Amino acid sequence: MDISLARTVLRGAFRSADELQQLLPKLKEGCDADEYASYSKAIATAVAEIALEVTNRVITDHPDLEAEVEESIARTGTYP
Repeated sequence: MDISLARTVLRGAFRSADELQQLLPKLKEGCDADEYASYSKAIATAVAEIALEVTNRVITDHPDLEAEVEESIARTGTYP
């Protein structure tokens, strides 16, 4: 995978995780406590899997991107 595609994959991974996390307040409002706990755990598991299986793999293949990602997160709170 070239660096350009690696960046595209990272952006997709970050967007996917962000979209799942944005569901949490809506779920908290619209679900009972047990339902919310179940969904929030499932979302946390999915976000962790995205990090492990996608983000970490891309960073392993392109270690130079780690500093780019960290700088972007420090500056904007996310990766573009």
